[in-house]
Amino acid sequence: MAVLGRRNLSTVPALAALLALGVGCQTAPPAPDRSTVGSQLSQRFDQTIPAQALPEHLVMPPGASFDDGITEDEAIVIALWNNAAFQELLVDLGVARGDLVQAGLLPNPEFIYLFGTPDKPFKYLLDFPLESLWLRPIRVKSATREAARVADRLAQGGLDLIRDVRQSYADVLLAHARLSVAREGVKLRGRVAELAQKRLEAGDISLAEAATARIDSFQAQQDLARVEFDVPVAEERLRNLMGTGPLRGSLPLDPLKPPGPLQIDPDELTDEAMTNRPDALAAAEAVDAALARLRFAKIGWVRLLGVIDSTSGRKSGHELGPGLRFTVPVFNVNQGNIARAEAELERARRNQETVAYQIILDVQRSNLQFQQAHAELAVLQTKVRPEVEAAISRAQVAYQEGHITIFVVLETTRQLLDTHLLEARLRADLRRFWAELERSVGRRLAGTESEGPIRTQAGERELAQPAPPPKSDLPAPKPLPPMENGGLSAPAEGKPE
Repeated sequence: MAVLGRRNLSTVPALAALLALGVGCQTAPPAPDRSTVGSQLSQRFDQTIPAQALPEHLVMPPGASFDDGITEDEAIVIALWNNAAFQELLVDLGVARGDLVQAGLLPNPEFIYLFGTPDKPFKYLLDFPLESLWLRPIRVKSATREAARVADRLAQGGLDLIRDVRQSYADVLLAHARLSVAREGVKLRGRVAELAQKRLEAGDISLAEAATARIDSFQAQQDLARVEFDVPVAEERLRNLMGTGPLRGSLPLDPLKPPGPLQIDPDELTDEAMTNRPDALAAAEAVDAALARLRFAKIGWVRLLGVIDSTSGRKSGHELGPGLRFTVPVFNVNQGNIARAEAELERARRNQETVAYQIILDVQRSNLQFQQAHAELAVLQTKVRPEVEAAISRAQVAYQEGHITIFVVLETTRQLLDTHLLEARLRADLRRFWAELERSVGRRLAGTESEGPIRTQAGERELAQPAPPPKSDLPAPKPLPPMENGGLSAPAEGKPE
C-alpha cells in the first residue's frame, strides 16, 4: 500500500486512541476465587479451604491427625479439603471467572482490503463496533453479579457439607451406642435365660417358660449380629464425606458432649439468616444479574460501527474518510430477548422469595426439633431411666425368688434396653439438629471467640458474632498417613468433657 497523504495524517491519532482504548478495556475485573469462599467459611464456622486446588490425592490439613482420635472439627476440615463433590463444585469459580473476563473484552476491529484492478482502484476499510464501548459495563456488571452468585452458592455448599459431616459423625456415634446396647442386651437376656434354666431344673417353672427366655436370649444375639454391621456402614458414609474412602482401617472418633439447652430467639435468628445466609445472598445476586441482562436486552440490539475508509486516489494515493454504519429498527427491537430477560428477572425474584421461605422453615423447624430432643431427653434421664433401672433389679430378684413370671422380667428388660437406645438416639438427635440449626442460620451459634465482617445484600455488615479473618497463607499440605487395618473400638463419649 502507498504511504498516507499528509491531509490524512490527522486520522492517525484517532486510530491510536481507539487502539489504546481497546487495550485499556481488556483488563479483567476482579473475580471471586477459592479465597472468597474460604473467607466466608472462616467467618461463619472458623473453617477454611486451601487457597489453591490440591492434587488429586488425599491430603491431611494442618492440625488434623488420625493418631489421637478425630474430633468433629477435624472431620469437617478434612472433608473441606478432600471431599470430591465439593472440590468439583469449586471448579465453577474458574468458569465464572472466565465468563467475567470474556464480558470485559472488546471485539477486535475488522479490516477489509479490496485489491485494485484495471479501471478500479484498490480499497480498504477498518470498522469497529462503537456500541461495545457503552455495552461493556452492562455485560461486566451482569457477569460480576453472576460470579458473586456462584461464590455464594459454593459457600452455601460448604455449609451443607459441614452439616452433612457433623450429622454423619453423629450417626457413627449412634451406631457405636446401639452396638453397646445390643451387647448389654445379650448379657441381660442371657442372664435371664440362665435364671430360667436354674428354675426349670429346680422344677419351679414349666419347659415352655424356660424356652421363652432361651428364645429371647437367642433373639438378642441375632440383634447383635445385625447391629455390628451398622457401625461400618455409618463409617463408610463418614469416610465418603471426608474424602478418605480409599483409606481402610480404624476410624477413631473423639466426640464432644452434645450441646446443652440454650435460650434461642428463633425469630431473630431467622431475620439474620434471611439477610446473611449464602443462598440468600446468591438469590439477591441472581436478581441483580437478571436486571443487568434485561437492561442489556433493551439496548443490546443497537449496532453502531465506526468506519475508516480509504481508496486510492489520483492526488495522494490514499483518500481516507470516516463513516458510520448503524442499525435501523424497522422490523424488530429485540422483543423476544427482552421478553425472555423479563421472565428470567421474574423467576429470579420468585426464587428469592422461595429461598426466604425456605430459610424461615429451616430455622424454625431445626430449633423446634432441637428443643424437642432436649425436652424428651430431660424426661428420660430424670424420670424414665431411674425407674426402669430400679425395676430391672427388682424384677430379677423377684423372679429368682419365684414371685413373678418370666414375662415380667422380659418386659422389664426390654424397657431398660429401649430406654438406653432412646437415650443414645436423642443424644445423636441433639447433635444432628444442632448442626442443622447452625447451617440454617449460616454460622456457629456458640463458641465463637471473635468477630468479623460478612458481606450482605447492602454491602458490608457486622455480624453479632463474626469470626477471625481468613488465613491467607496456609501451611503446605502433607500426605495423609497410611492407616493400619484393624478393628474400631467404641469411643468414650465422656473423654473430652
